Amino acid sequence: MKGFLNRHLNLIIFLIGFINTPFLMAQNQTIVFNGDSEPILKLNSAWDESALLLSKNPYLLIYSRTHNRAISSSSFMPTDIWLSEGGSNKRLDLDSESIHSAVGFLNQNQSFVYASLTKQGAGYETQLMIADWQDGDLYNSKKFEIKYFTNKSAYFSAAFSTDGKHMLMSMEANVTRGVEDLYVSHVQKNGEWSPPITLGYGINTRAQEMTPFLAHDNETLFFATNGREGLGSFDIYYTKRLDDTWQKWSDPVNLGSKINTSGAEKSFTFLGETAVAYYTSNTKSDGYGDIRSIRIDSDLKYVKDTSARPQFPVISLNQKIVLVLDAENEKMVAGVFDIKTDSLSLRVENPFIWKAVRFSDLELSINMDGFMSASLLLPSTEWSDQDTIKVFVEPLNIGKKIKLKEVLFYKGSDKMIEGSTRSLDLLVNVLKSNASLRIELRGHTDNLGNPALNQTLSEDRVEVVEKYLIQAGIAPNRLSGKGLGGSQPLAKDSSEAARRLNRRVEFLIIEN
Repeated sequence: MKGFLNRHLNLIIFLIGFINTPFLMAQNQTIVFNGDSEPILKLNSAWDESALLLSKNPYLLIYSRTHNRAISSSSFMPTDIWLSEGGSNKRLDLDSESIHSAVGFLNQNQSFVYASLTKQGAGYETQLMIADWQDGDLYNSKKFEIKYFTNKSAYFSAAFSTDGKHMLMSMEANVTRGVEDLYVSHVQKNGEWSPPITLGYGINTRAQEMTPFLAHDNETLFFATNGREGLGSFDIYYTKRLDDTWQKWSDPVNLGSKINTSGAEKSFTFLGETAVAYYTSNTKSDGYGDIRSIRIDSDLKYVKDTSARPQFPVISLNQKIVLVLDAENEKMVAGVFDIKTDSLSLRVENPFIWKAVRFSDLELSINMDGFMSASLLLPSTEWSDQDTIKVFVEPLNIGKKIKLKEVLFYKGSDKMIEGSTRSLDLLVNVLKSNASLRIELRGHTDNLGNPALNQTLSEDRVEVVEKYLIQAGIAPNRLSGKGLGGSQPLAKDSSEAARRLNRRVEFLIIEN
């Protein structure tokens, strides 16, 4: 699939690169390389070395090693994490049936975070783990929690910022533009990590973005991509963050022929205190990918006091997390659902991140198997006030009574108030999606006036709703109905607003 994507994007990528190249080259480059790169012979093998990580100890290099892809008949190849310090190499004692990659150190190098990716049926599952670190050994491993973390790809790479407050990730999430995109998560005041947010279209292409590395200035980002016109299949680029939204970046700059070749280069990393940068390349390598080093000069400055910087938002102003919850227990509903707007229809996983233009209203229609459809209007005035939108859906359990909230009637009439058909359209979708579902419609009035007339009026209202559903294609034998007059009011006060709520239609699930 990745090869297919890359082949069919060549023309687009070429044109984009052709247009941008003169401008990119005109930018002031802050990275200077001295001499040529050299392979680190003591680390490289006939296997694939990748996913580099440096600690604050300049003599400790952490990397991943995978079986030689050229001789493997499997698309899923277990990967180990290796340490190199003082000329000796050591493999971390981890599950040998998973793909592992190092993320980085936290808590003053006392904790070590890594990713473990396993094969699950036709797909993959990525689990982030954190463990105590002592002399190159891991103890007390447990799950490393990031809210709404989702990776659908067979690939994952990540790295912490030098101050440990930001985590850059390459993964395929629900809103990924290409195959793998770059995301960031920020540690919050309570110690929790924010949901990942995309770094935006200025960086992410319709191809692959991998191996992010944030320099010690907390502004300069290095990454590998095959989505831009470069020298080979994957080239390494760098870009500067322009503000604290993490959505605006300078145009990515190719690191040039000192680093990039006609092959694939990834995993660029260095420490501010050192004059050496490390990266991987499959050009003139012993295997699929080797670790190389090169002397580097940079004018990047350390962020002296990152705690004084403003707190980063969980979601930028043009992005919202939409979280679908069971109305009975307020737990997140597992599964996939459809969302529809006037211009879009797609299938997403719960939760999902919605991107929209600010200052424009948005209406979502959400459909999930086993639940009542929901319609949600997001006024433009709420875009700057809410990071997470919660949508509650009613489970379609036998005996469950569900109010059609927007199906309302004028006083003393069986004529529906304008806008009532929107809820009926949602009910039509539910009935069409659940062929075994049978319901009983129940009509209600307010409790003013003659009870006998109210009874007749409630029956008339049920008939109006029933006719609407049949005209929309629902078989009559799946519907029944009764009028209950004003005997079951929702609100018992005497205000007009309360009586208006009582003039309604509900449905009872009698078979599913």
